Amino acid sequence: MPGLHAFFLGQPWKVTAVKKILLMLVVGLGTAYPASADERLDLLKKISTAGAPGLTLKMLDQAQPSMDDDLYEWILWEQERLAILAQWKQWDQLLIRIEGLPHDIPNQFKQQAATYQARAFLELGQTSTARQILRQQLWQGVASESGEYETWRRQVIESYIEDGRIEDARVAMLRFDQDFNSIDLAWLLLRARVLIESGRYEQAIRILREQDAWQARLTSMLASFKLNQIDKAELWQQVKKRSKNEAVSAEERATLWALGYFVAEQMSPVDRVVALESLFRGGIQSPLQLFQIPVDRLWQAYLEYAKLVGNQSELLLGDDIKWLELASKASKSTPVKSRSLFAMLILTSFESDTRNRSAAGYMETFAEVDEAERNLLENLFNRSETFSNARKIPPGIRYQLVDLALRSTDIEEATRLMSGLNTFPEGTSRFDWQLRQSRVLILGGRYEEGNQVLQNLIREYREVKPEATDRILQVLFDLQTVDLHNEAIAHFNQLLRLEIEAKQRREILFWIADSYRGLEQFEKAALLYLQSAMLPAPDSMDPWAQTARFNAAESLQISGLVDDARRIYEELLDIIDDAAQRSVLNHKIQQLWLNQSIQ
Repeated sequence: MPGLHAFFLGQPWKVTAVKKILLMLVVGLGTAYPASADERLDLLKKISTAGAPGLTLKMLDQAQPSMDDDLYEWILWEQERLAILAQWKQWDQLLIRIEGLPHDIPNQFKQQAATYQARAFLELGQTSTARQILRQQLWQGVASESGEYETWRRQVIESYIEDGRIEDARVAMLRFDQDFNSIDLAWLLLRARVLIESGRYEQAIRILREQDAWQARLTSMLASFKLNQIDKAELWQQVKKRSKNEAVSAEERATLWALGYFVAEQMSPVDRVVALESLFRGGIQSPLQLFQIPVDRLWQAYLEYAKLVGNQSELLLGDDIKWLELASKASKSTPVKSRSLFAMLILTSFESDTRNRSAAGYMETFAEVDEAERNLLENLFNRSETFSNARKIPPGIRYQLVDLALRSTDIEEATRLMSGLNTFPEGTSRFDWQLRQSRVLILGGRYEEGNQVLQNLIREYREVKPEATDRILQVLFDLQTVDLHNEAIAHFNQLLRLEIEAKQRREILFWIADSYRGLEQFEKAALLYLQSAMLPAPDSMDPWAQTARFNAAESLQISGLVDDARRIYEELLDIIDDAAQRSVLNHKIQQLWLNQSIQ
């Protein structure tokens, strides 16, 4: 975490990719940018689509004109803001933004905002509030003239479906069909869903008959299966065969396995486990509500299959050793059976040792933990009600999940999983685990926990090695990044008491100075920068010393010790040949003269 002017080291410090993008966008979207508003909005859409909605919204804040300057342009930008928040499912932020809109905005935009508002409440499960908003819009005398009118009517139907009021939804659909002649696929699928949920399978098949899309085909197959028009064994084989087709999209494959689960409900427990494991290995749910299945169904399927196997083997519930033996024997030849037995012990055993051994056994049933297995684990333990409390997850599996969260840069999830996990996994050292744990906790906002782990780690740090010290420093930089400068200074000083090499001692003095600068204790910062510069020798002027002296001069300048700052700038000017760096120094010296002359 170098000082602001690290280019004096001879090689610029790396700037993060996000900062580079931010800098480009600030320039690109600023007032000097010649492109039209449409082109600038198009750029922002691309940035959002690339996976950076937060950055896009920051740029919107900077580039959006005020309402007083240009109302039309302001609305264009605000429409894009609402669309981004909806696209990325930031429903709470969307509602806050809409509630803060001025009351005197044009009616057309106000109606669009109401549609977004209703959508947000529907997604948050607040169906009554959504209907209240929709009724306010629909009861207006000119509601039918609005471009949002049809959408509002559909949203009312959705709210009934979410509340389980299927008959109300069906009646509302009949009225909708009387008023509109809508044949788009999304509407037909919604109609089919209501018809299937109300037991009108033939009608569902009829309205989808002319549709070629896979969504319509699989929905029709579900209706046909419920009418007993398709044999369960035949449909099960179709699901397995179609799911192996590499041309099938992830969304269709998820829907296929959900359909397979519905078929397997009339078959054996092992088929239900196979269908659900296949579904949750895919990493995504079906986009069709009819085919969305909670992952806790898999835990239930594991239990049902395990109990069947246990009964066949005449095992008694509570005899954990016998169940473990049976699960271990089944591991290689029948991994699905083995996983079900281990899963049952994870859920039902009163002994933590048995649960941990079962978790290890569960993991050993996989030939390798590839992407599909990682998806399965994340679904089972991170997205289920069964393990909503991370502390209930066996440690062996929590370690795996922490690694998965870190690989996907999900710091929040990694923090949730790691909190309170005080042991360390096999195959790693206590040092490595504590280092990872402290970093995740700090980045996840659990500063006190992370700082305590780090304090313990440094206290136990005995075999001092440059590589290990560098890794500790990386975590201390994280503390500085979140402005925990006092904590960072304490840990830096702990390291200085150890037998560390001279180069690292010099660097640590620099980082301590950075923290004092962050605390606005500029005289202390200047003193430490100079100590860092002079550690090899009082007259050192290597690139590191140049950077440290420059930062010292800046700190002295801010603290009011102008003459000291000027002398250091002039010393640097005498030895530096680079034209750009000399220009910076001359500018700094000129600033000092100017400020003194004004005073």
